[in-house]
Amino acid sequence: MSWAVAGGGTGGHVTMALALAEEIRARGGRPVLLGTDQGLERTLVPEAGFELVTFDARQVMGQRLLARVAALFGLLRTTFAARRALRAHGATAVVSVGGYASMPAVAAAALMRLPIALIEPNAIPGRANRLMARVAKRVFVGFEGAQGHLPVPAERVQRLGIPLRRALVDAFADRPERKPEPPFRLLVAGGSQGARQVNEAMMEIAPRLDADRVTIFHQSGADDRDRVAEAYAAAGLEAEVVAFTDDMPARYAWADLAVCRSGALTVAELALAGLPSLLVPYPYAADDHQAANAEALASPGADGAPGARMLSSRPLDVDALASAIAELFSEPERLVQMKRALASRARPDAAREIVDACAEVFGPPST
Repeated sequence: MSWAVAGGGTGGHVTMALALAEEIRARGGRPVLLGTDQGLERTLVPEAGFELVTFDARQVMGQRLLARVAALFGLLRTTFAARRALRAHGATAVVSVGGYASMPAVAAAALMRLPIALIEPNAIPGRANRLMARVAKRVFVGFEGAQGHLPVPAERVQRLGIPLRRALVDAFADRPERKPEPPFRLLVAGGSQGARQVNEAMMEIAPRLDADRVTIFHQSGADDRDRVAEAYAAAGLEAEVVAFTDDMPARYAWADLAVCRSGALTVAELALAGLPSLLVPYPYAADDHQAANAEALASPGADGAPGARMLSSRPLDVDALASAIAELFSEPERLVQMKRALASRARPDAAREIVDACAEVFGPPST
């Protein structure tokens, strides 16, 4: 008997799946992870020591008619494959982290009448989760406003936060607060693939940054790495530019301010790390959910201070970006206020609390 954790495709989905799997394993369970054969889970899940079953999942929504029909037929096929996998592993429940990669497992679990729980990390739930929520016994959301977008009774929805991996949570447990002081440390990150819009903006404002007061770490993605590095060098800035980093906890701990996108996982990590940020939502995100995520973090916290500022990405105003960086680095007490505002938003125990809540419904994740 075991729980299955379904979902993948993007780095955020895989990270949440692994966070839950780690918590289940810590209780003596042996979770199996179900995902797509094209996503990051193909490497990240085995590296973490978990069993992975993959399917040829395809996105159904937001495509042209013929592609959508083909994807629907594919969903039927992969649903039966997921059902075989769930039976083979003796799965007694399915916890889904959302996204199209989770749909075959959730559909199979519904056919098998297994209890289902969904994780919805975004302020505006994705279309897959809005559809699948109807068959779930519990839906766990990361943002307070998400509940109103779900077609389920309020008593089936709980706001427990976004599950984060134990190594990240432990890295920031009881970490002493560091006072921001020159040269200020600026982290620029666009996710695992970088963000062209953010890269272009930083290259444009590089000559306007004070080389004596700013040092930069920039995760640019592979395509823009050389151009970004050259722009910083030409501006006389001390900067380290990398295509990718696999040690974001160290970068969060190092930085005084971040410029980044506002995916749900990024927002949760920023809150946990207490890192003030200038958020540039991805302008083509489904239902503009990154803007909603950013607005949630940029709204006043318990003490009346925001933990972030949101900059519109339609288009991104480079003057506003340069001004915001200069203003915050000239008044470091504002950075301290933002750090403290983030403390009330961090949910370091989200994975544990979600597994606790699931166990109340499913029974314990037995071996």
